Amino acid sequence: MILGIGIDVVHVYRMRRWEKVPGLFQRFFNEEELNAALAKGEGGILSLAARFAAKEAFGKALGTGLHG
Repeated sequence: MILGIGIDVVHVYRMRRWEKVPGLFQRFFNEEELNAALAKGEGGILSLAARFAAKEAFGKALGTGLHG
């Protein structure tokens, strides 16, 4: 049972910084997610930000965060 409701927001500039760190995208996104997002060109970074926010929210709802 989920006892609360919240909103997760990821700033796009955070994803742009991550883009410059080798291996960091691979830590949070699988190859298929990266290929699909980056194929969108400039909008790909927006897609990754949305995906990360969704993953973060899901992890919080499970009580595990992004671990495991």
